[in-house]
Amino acid sequence: MKSMRLNKRVQKGFTLIELMIVVAIVGILAAIALPAYNNYMIKSKLTEATTLLDSTRSAISEAYASNGLAFPASAPFSTATPTNTKYINNSGIVYYPKNGTASTVSVILTIASTGNTNADTHMLALFGTGGADGTVAWVCGTAKTATDVNPQKDTVLFPYLPASCQN
Repeated sequence: MKSMRLNKRVQKGFTLIELMIVVAIVGILAAIALPAYNNYMIKSKLTEATTLLDSTRSAISEAYASNGLAFPASAPFSTATPTNTKYINNSGIVYYPKNGTASTVSVILTIASTGNTNADTHMLALFGTGGADGTVAWVCGTAKTATDVNPQKDTVLFPYLPASCQN
């Protein structure tokens, strides 16, 4: 009877194969999750820029309607970078009536301090065209220079932008 008890072993712990499988699964998940997380973080940082552009959109649309269907020569909002922003360049917001006309306008800001070279120093913009009925048609997109008159194809910034700004 005593010899039967000695031969019976109770398994405690994991085998090497089981541990290797767990490590492989964790490695695969990390390889997929980390890049997705990094993209998510940059997108969330760019929300600050799109929110600021949305607020300027309202001010410009109102100025266009109350200024005799013409965009004012100077910005109807502060072009200084707000003090509570973290991911917008301190150089400020560029307000640019396009082509010297009073019916088109662009508002451009530069992304900064996101920690990603694909986003930092690139420009996000709103391009507006005034209508005869007092409304402004807006297009969100990227710009290559502070005086761009149309959305540019800055494809480096595309993965991080909302779908409405990928022009």
